[in-house]
Amino acid sequence: MTLQGNAVEASARGENQDVPRRARENGRGEHPMAKSETAVAAENSRAKRLVAIVTPLYRLPLAEDDKVSLHHLREYLGEFDRFLVGPEKLLRDLAGAGEFCGFTLRIFPDRFFKSVQDYSRLMVTEEFYRAFSDYEYILIYQLDCLVFSQDLEDWCHRGWDYIGAPWFKDHGENTAEGFWAVGNGGLSLRNVASALNVLTSTQLVDDPKVRGRKTQGFGSMPRLRNLLIALRTFLLGRGYHNHVRWLIREYEKHPKFHEDLFWAFGARRVMPDFKTPTPQQAVAFSFEMAPRYCFEANSSRLPFGCHAWAKYDRAFWEPFLLK
Repeated sequence: MTLQGNAVEASARGENQDVPRRARENGRGEHPMAKSETAVAAENSRAKRLVAIVTPLYRLPLAEDDKVSLHHLREYLGEFDRFLVGPEKLLRDLAGAGEFCGFTLRIFPDRFFKSVQDYSRLMVTEEFYRAFSDYEYILIYQLDCLVFSQDLEDWCHRGWDYIGAPWFKDHGENTAEGFWAVGNGGLSLRNVASALNVLTSTQLVDDPKVRGRKTQGFGSMPRLRNLLIALRTFLLGRGYHNHVRWLIREYEKHPKFHEDLFWAFGARRVMPDFKTPTPQQAVAFSFEMAPRYCFEANSSRLPFGCHAWAKYDRAFWEPFLLK
């Protein structure tokens, strides 16, 4: 079901400002209007299938800051397919709602929208990523994000499986030790096929022999200990407590479980070639905590976007808000 309204909204930056970038992309320096209508339509179709924007919605009415976030999304990324993800009880009455003109609905069970942890459980399910399997990438764009650039396709072409704002040590705000890891899921670009490969993997998470020896049992009884190690190694080698669903359940046990922890750290345990950037590469994509530090680390340039702008140093972002 598609909401009423035009699904493709013109960028407020104006068509003429977009010509240089598109001219570079076609490789011949041609003005895009010089192409046939069929060629332009085909090019636009390919661009839409490259990436879709996915915005979770769990509450109404929208706060004023939510509307600012949507304004930035429409202005900079209005040409891309946009989806609204939420529970049926919330989304079913949205047809014709002005703020969501141009969004397509993707309804998921209500149980995934009762808390932050429930939403995180949705984001580590096959069901979620299969809903967007027509696209190579999805950009998760929560309603506490901003975007400042039209360069979404460029980020897709860099080939990362997952990218979000870099974190500081232990997910804190202390910048003394510099960046720690990548990264935040609130504004994140994800390779759909790679996510599904991780979630459907039959690979063992850990080496059974290495993990089997880590038992602390029967330390003073070598024979029993060796039997225990052999049994553990056997079971781990058969996937018992050593597969992707087990690993996800281990993450979900944490009382403050956030799905981006799995994609930042856990995915590579399942798929060692799962590609994420370095924090220094990711800072050009997004800021979250300590935006002034990130701005300096990014050569005093704005990133592609940011997450939690109103929570972490709102005063820094105020001059860059669209009016």
